[in-house]
Amino acid sequence: MRNCVLLSLLTLTLLAGSCSKSSTNPPISILVDTVTNAYLNHDDSLHLPFEVRFLTGNFNEEVSLTIEGLPPTVKMVYDTIKGIPTFTADFVLYTTSAAAPLGYYPVRLVTYSYSTGYKTYDFTLGVVHYNCSSFLTGSYTCQNACATSNYNYTASASASGNNILNVVNFGGYGLNTNTRINLDCNTDSVTITRQLIGNGVTVTGHGHFEANKLVIAYTAENIPTGGNDNCTVTMNK
Repeated sequence: MRNCVLLSLLTLTLLAGSCSKSSTNPPISILVDTVTNAYLNHDDSLHLPFEVRFLTGNFNEEVSLTIEGLPPTVKMVYDTIKGIPTFTADFVLYTTSAAAPLGYYPVRLVTYSYSTGYKTYDFTLGVVHYNCSSFLTGSYTCQNACATSNYNYTASASASGNNILNVVNFGGYGLNTNTRINLDCNTDSVTITRQLIGNGVTVTGHGHFEANKLVIAYTAENIPTGGNDNCTVTMNK
């Protein structure tokens, strides 16, 4: 009888121990491999996305991100972004003044999760004066669609100061012509203010640009073949 009681107590103890034992999830393991140096135009905003990829562990655990060490004139739309991996934290940085001081600042991305704590990723943020004309210099193959005719030609562009292009043979109006094109790097737009470009031709126009390409609608007065013309030119590098 005594042996039976001891056996029953031992069985209850083992059962109680097994019931009280709680299951724990292993720590989450993540990868953030999109941390690179970034450059913010001194009077503009910047989207800075970081992909937080789930590797192993608790797939329901939340991860938060923030950026530390920003200069006083640079702010974030959201100071902290949270999510459950895999997700992308898209920070939006902006300057609080058009006169934000230029420079390069050591900053860090900080991630936090309950099971693994804090992790940091260092990178450099440059507050710069963005001169997009340097990306648009070179030789172009041009296609003109005009009211009078359609034709092809070549032209060349060089940078002239900040966000200004000088284009030789714009419109195919001669190698001794030079057209000044103003670039707005924030809106990817171009403007040709009314100007005499040479060979007696006067042009005015507007358009847009993208990587290695400009599209400009313009009016030309006193073209070499006589009269005026309205054209749209597509310029490809």
